[in-house]
Amino acid sequence: MIDGTPCERNTDSANGKLAATDASEPPATLESAALSPSLWKNREEPAFEIKFQLSQEQARQVALWAREHLQLDPHNRPELDDSYRIHGLYFDTPTLDVFHRSDGYKKKKYRLRKYGGNDSIFLEQKRKSGGKVAKRRVQVEHAELARLAVAPTDDLSWIGAWFHRRIAVRQLQPICLISYQRQAFFGQNAEGPLRLTLDRNIRAARAQEWTVAEVLDGLAMLSDSVLLELKFRRHMPGLFKGLMQDLSLTPGPLSKYRLAVEALGLAARPEGAGR
Repeated sequence: MIDGTPCERNTDSANGKLAATDASEPPATLESAALSPSLWKNREEPAFEIKFQLSQEQARQVALWAREHLQLDPHNRPELDDSYRIHGLYFDTPTLDVFHRSDGYKKKKYRLRKYGGNDSIFLEQKRKSGGKVAKRRVQVEHAELARLAVAPTDDLSWIGAWFHRRIAVRQLQPICLISYQRQAFFGQNAEGPLRLTLDRNIRAARAQEWTVAEVLDGLAMLSDSVLLELKFRRHMPGLFKGLMQDLSLTPGPLSKYRLAVEALGLAARPEGAGR
């Protein structure tokens, strides 16, 4: 990892070239500059996350383009072809209200996320509205996940107490684990950070425990495809517009969780369950 290194360049969305950072902004480390736009500075101001399903050849071209116009995420590992591993535990109710987009479950999703072999876990809330995404997350140790398996108390001193109370109220429980390999790139324009990610080798498995583990022998999903996400703050950057036009990329709704639920045969709603 790279830490404490000032990020002295950003991406000008108008011309696709690296430009000097605005002098009015305080210096940032590469890691903070590489954060997803939905986590940058004020999480209450959501960001756009546009998704694409690519062929392997399209993904190769996108990666070549990104190396020319953006910077590699500092977490990318050379031994993994400049990528890193992500493992997530996803939640739903016993009647899959999140999957079925029932009233009260359409806008907010909850998950646990782990990066590579790190023992730390992120508790994440993802809020989506009007095509934009805002995220809130805190970092805890893996041993602390045992708290989530019991009813929350009135003690709010734990950093994950807000997450615990929200999943309890919604009756959320572990549904599936998803692991994948991510190659990420970042830059900046006048509105804030830009981020491009390519996700490959997606595998899913059923889950019942409050723990996050790598899916090694689970069900492979989208084996011949790569998932691309373009992330930005307010307006589609000219840089990304050019990429979409040059490679004839068409966005579409994609959800790893929804794909996993369907692929694992969990999608059927129990008879008599309401919407």
